[in-house]
This record gives sequence, structure tokens and C-alpha cells, in this order.
Amino acid sequence: MSCGKDNISLLKGKLEKDTSLLLLDNPLEDISIDLDEGEELNLTIVDFSSCSYDVKLIFNLQERAILNIYIASLCLNDSMKILKVDVNHKKKETTSFVSFNGVNLSSHPFRFLGSSYIEENALKSKTRQEGKITNLIKEAKSEVSPALYIKNNDVEASHGAALGAYNEDHLFYLTSRGISLSEAKKLITYGSLYPTILKLKDENLINLAKYRLEKENI
Repeated sequence: MSCGKDNISLLKGKLEKDTSLLLLDNPLEDISIDLDEGEELNLTIVDFSSCSYDVKLIFNLQERAILNIYIASLCLNDSMKILKVDVNHKKKETTSFVSFNGVNLSSHPFRFLGSSYIEENALKSKTRQEGKITNLIKEAKSEVSPALYIKNNDVEASHGAALGAYNEDHLFYLTSRGISLSEAKKLITYGSLYPTILKLKDENLINLAKYRLEKENI
């Protein structure tokens, strides 16, 4: 069982407040979503497919709209994945939070490019863009590049990025307690992706995501 294209197409219509998407066999596609005045969307995307893509997700926020996006992604084998997330704060008192967590096992490009645009009329808006990619092979070509474009001073805006291999201090802590190096790496990888997996709405989707992660033998 996988999300399939029918589930992907659901993102192009009217969404529920809490929407989940699990990709196992199909690529992510371009999406453009408008949030009306006072509307809230909590979107979770877990992408464990072996597909390649270069896509853009666009979100336009009207007055007092709230957007939270949580993305977990694996770049496997010969996959190339480039994901751009653009959040446009059109009116006042809008809020957005974008969190991306990726693991790269491919020698091809794996990029998260997040951008928040706060327009002149969007006073008292808040935005946060953050991304992290852990490289599991030396040949990995990863990029994490969140960006802010601000046209109003009366806002709260921040971003953060992390890129690299395993934290040596974390590995030392785990191995000093009798855990093998390979198992320590697996625990750290799973730990970084599990919080997003657990945000999936359906228990079956959570179990499917866990199974795929374990099947990859990271």
C-alpha cells in the first residue's frame, strides 16, 4: 500500500485542517495552495520513495492564516530530490512554520530550498524556516538553504539550517554505552525522522513509514 497519485492529487483540492501524505512509490508533485482568512493547515509529508523529482510547493496566506509543515525525506540509491517550499504571507497576522528533515544515501543532488516572503501588508506576521540533512555517504551532494524575504519591519522571522554527517559526540556517547557503531548511527537517523513520522494522521500510515525505514537498512 502507498499513497499513490490519487492521494497526491488531494493536496490540490480543499484540505482538511490536519492533512498527511506518505510517499512510498510515487514522486512528490508541484502544489499550490491558498489559505483563506483565518484558515489553518497542518501538513505532514513523509517521503520515503526512491523517485527523483524537482518540485515546488507554494502556499499563499491571507489574513490570520496559519500554516505548519513537517517534512521527512529519504534520498535513496540513485535518486535526485530537489524540494522548494515557498510561503507567501500576503496579509497581516499570518503565521508559518516549515520543518524539513532529510537523510541522504545518494550521490545525486538532495536539496531543500525553503523561502518565506512577508509582503508589505503582512504586518505582525510570524515565520520560521528550518532544515536539516544528514549525509550517510561521502559522495552525498546535499544543500539546505532556507531564506527570508521581508518587506515589513513589524514581523517575527527566523531560519536555521544544518548539514553534515553524524555528530561525533553523539556517536561516542552511544558507543561508550555498549552500542555498536552501526546501531548508533541507525538510532540517530531514526530519531531524527521519527518525530515527523508520528505526526501522520493514520496509524496504518505510521506503521507503513516505520516498516519502509527499517527495510532500507540504514
